[in-house]
Amino acid sequence: MSNDIERELAKILARDNELRDAEASEKRKQEAAIAAAVIEWESRVEKLLLPAIEPLAAMLKGAGWTCDIERTPHGFKVAAFRGDMVVYGSRERPSLSFELQKGKDLVALHEATPSGVRLDSKILGVSVEPDVVKNRIVEFVSKLALK
Repeated sequence: MSNDIERELAKILARDNELRDAEASEKRKQEAAIAAAVIEWESRVEKLLLPAIEPLAAMLKGAGWTCDIERTPHGFKVAAFRGDMVVYGSRERPSLSFELQKGKDLVALHEATPSGVRLDSKILGVSVEPDVVKNRIVEFVSKLALK
């Protein structure tokens, strides 16, 4: 009887170790994927996205708007406004930011306009294309231009 009990306990412990090893392996894979997403996002922002939105900033400036593109720790922010436009309940200027979410491979959009501040429901992947970013900036400016 004692050998049966010990064998049963040995099987349980072996299965427990297998599960723990599998969990640790999965966690390492997730951490590696997140690290790769950070590298991809940083590269895309610098080499692809920021250069792609420069013409939009130039068009806004040419039309008398103020448009500043600012690099942030986890992405970038586009501030666009004319005159004394400010964010609702604040002294800050209207802006749209694209930020990599901590511990994820998703990019969140934060929008601050004279109507208020909100987290955009459209979550983007790190491999977002420049046209998607440019279209989102145009949508943002359209909300401001109609005010």
